[in-house]
Amino acid sequence: MTAIYDNPLKFSRIDVRPANGTIGAEIRGVDLSSPLDDETWAEVRQAFHDYLVIYFPDQPLTHPQHLAFSQRFGELMDMPQLHAVDGFGQIHIIKRDADDDGRVIGENWHADSTYFERPPAAVVMRAVTVPEFGGDTGFLSMYAAYETLSPKLRELLDTLNVVHSATRIYGSAYHAQKRKFSANNAKVDLDIEAGDRETIHPAVCTHPGSGRRFLFVNQVYVQRFEGMTEAESQPLLRFLYEHCARFENTCRVRWQKDQVLIWDNRCAMHKAIPDYVGRARYMTRTTIAGERPR
Repeated sequence: MTAIYDNPLKFSRIDVRPANGTIGAEIRGVDLSSPLDDETWAEVRQAFHDYLVIYFPDQPLTHPQHLAFSQRFGELMDMPQLHAVDGFGQIHIIKRDADDDGRVIGENWHADSTYFERPPAAVVMRAVTVPEFGGDTGFLSMYAAYETLSPKLRELLDTLNVVHSATRIYGSAYHAQKRKFSANNAKVDLDIEAGDRETIHPAVCTHPGSGRRFLFVNQVYVQRFEGMTEAESQPLLRFLYEHCARFENTCRVRWQKDQVLIWDNRCAMHKAIPDYVGRARYMTRTTIAGERPR
């Protein structure tokens, strides 16, 4: 596995504080409310590629400032399954009220919307209201997940494709569960047929920015390997999910009010930690459009 070690000579305009040797870094010494000069932006972009998850404390951004910073990462995309902020159609709400008793969206390891033909490249999330404790987010490196597999298994996975769909989120499999998500977030009244639509992506992809290979499977959207039944696919998929979630592949980010966090949705997975029952949490997010995985 390629380990990450902070090189102080690489970053002269921002203060990079890695969370560990695998994924995640806090960034200080930068004000996101104003446009970043090219040199500072280049270092922020490099930190994003190096650490996959970067977060900036004490950034009380307005909605327009949130949009402006997000657009530096690429074209923004709509997320029809999420509610938007009034007047800002490309800023979406991740909200849980103190009395909400529905399921927390994203409580399993996943990358967002991998059932799209072009899944999101990244997400820029801003913490507006957070509980005094709880409500952290876990992240894991799919670079590390792939690189720590045996060469023989990597060779096999390099030849496989995977079938993705949103059937468990708003398709027929979701409705068969008769369980509800938090009413504040996902629009579970979306078209069932659209939720059941299937998309095929490689099991292993190459990152367009870094050129590194990463595993591209997740238990929320993946249904099976192409050309195999679900029963045939499950033993290998279960192994991969457990392997990805090994502790050394992960980091855990504690949210603070006005913190801004960007994660790479291609080569990092994330999960919500639903340990804040009875306390409110309100976040806003923008979503960066991505390329078709290959």
